[in-house]
Amino acid sequence: MRKLILGIVLAVAAFATVGAMPASSDTAGNAKHFFWSQDQSTPTADQLSTDIIYHGGNVGPGAVGVLTKPYVYLIFWGTEWKQGFTTPDTDGKLFSSNTLVSYLGAFMKGVGGSSFHAVQTQYCRGIAAGSVTCAGDPNADYITNPKSQYKSTWIDPTPVPDAIIGSGLAENLVDDPIATEAVRAAAHFGDYNPNAVFIIMTPPRPVATGQPAYCGYHTQTTSLDGLGNPARIQYAFIPWQNTDWPGIGQGCGLHAVNAKSNSFGNGIFDSWSIVVGHEYEEAVTDPDNFFAVQDGWNDAQTSENSDKCAWTKLKNAKFGSHVFAVQPNWSNRDFDAGGDGCPTPY
Repeated sequence: MRKLILGIVLAVAAFATVGAMPASSDTAGNAKHFFWSQDQSTPTADQLSTDIIYHGGNVGPGAVGVLTKPYVYLIFWGTEWKQGFTTPDTDGKLFSSNTLVSYLGAFMKGVGGSSFHAVQTQYCRGIAAGSVTCAGDPNADYITNPKSQYKSTWIDPTPVPDAIIGSGLAENLVDDPIATEAVRAAAHFGDYNPNAVFIIMTPPRPVATGQPAYCGYHTQTTSLDGLGNPARIQYAFIPWQNTDWPGIGQGCGLHAVNAKSNSFGNGIFDSWSIVVGHEYEEAVTDPDNFFAVQDGWNDAQTSENSDKCAWTKLKNAKFGSHVFAVQPNWSNRDFDAGGDGCPTPY
């Protein structure tokens, strides 16, 4: 076991080196379900020609398979968020951190009950491993699309380590700082329900050694709830998107849909809704991560539903009184009916 753990740690460390980027948006052994930037990944022919498959949802104690009643918390971690800061647009215009916090809050408030999220409701748990549809199975326990999926925002003023992005690559064999923050968030809200997803944002920081070209990831960690019982905690990490670091920043969708920014944040914050939406939708359909094994919905290449439509058909979706840049999510139903698998019914 000691040799196995050492091997896994070394493999993850190798992922952190610049130039070790995969050709597709997800690969076998991608322990943290990374979402790579536009210049590092596009869906492959194999990804675009196969359904996603249910993998049983039973790997390790506490496995859930899918989140049937999903909801989300937004965590803005760092003293900078508490103090407030500005970020420049490509034309030099400054936007406040509070504008971004409001933008993402409005986005997540609109996801619940939307046609954007509705594509998830064809997927379920409780069916046989290897299935590509839940239709007609009396044991199917479907993902739902409740209107209120946004729960709350927490601005955690705890200082963030300078090398957070580099150290965030460490796998959950030992909780990394991002996982620790997810545990802290669960304790803050007193919520250890496996349907909860904690999305963690960090402020602008210098490029860490071995900075990888990824836009975000989702995974899970384990902790003890308030009663001392073990609990799996779903979380996503969204590194700072608006700095033009190699491979990220503009590569994660800055102005990908809206060429000119408005006061609400469309344009400058396009990448944030694209990436947050991507990670949340995958956390719902493929949440479990037990020694890098994905037991929810993913294809033969281990690509998840958002990976299969990554950086394609980007457009604005209207949620409430605002629009947000988003990408489509894979639909087996659409693909099996002769579509391309990435419908945009919003």
